[in-house]
Amino acid sequence: MKNKVKSHKVKNINEYKKDKRNKNKKRQGRKIKKFILRFALFLSCFLIIIVNICGYAVIGNLKYDIHYLKKELRQEEIRLDELRAKVDTNTSIREIEERAKEELNMDYPKKNQIRYIEVEQ
Repeated sequence: MKNKVKSHKVKNINEYKKDKRNKNKKRQGRKIKKFILRFALFLSCFLIIIVNICGYAVIGNLKYDIHYLKKELRQEEIRLDELRAKVDTNTSIREIEERAKEELNMDYPKKNQIRYIEVEQ
């Protein structure tokens, strides 16, 4: 078997220049495609990272808001307890008596309703 060897002899200079230009264009096209693919991959990875960071930032802000609201709720509950205690201490016997008479229809017993019990010593 004989190996065919391409002859590197140039028969026509214009054809040679044309072939050379076509090869360069193909190489440049391949380089551009590779560059675009690499750039797209890099860009997609970058966007995924940015979206994750933004998500964590939103979650952090929401946790901060929840903490602040819980703290505010605790303060309001303490204030409510203090106000209830103040109302309880400011309620006099007279107010209790009036409330019992008006709301519960309670009144002092009359003389015929009272019974005395004798206790032997």
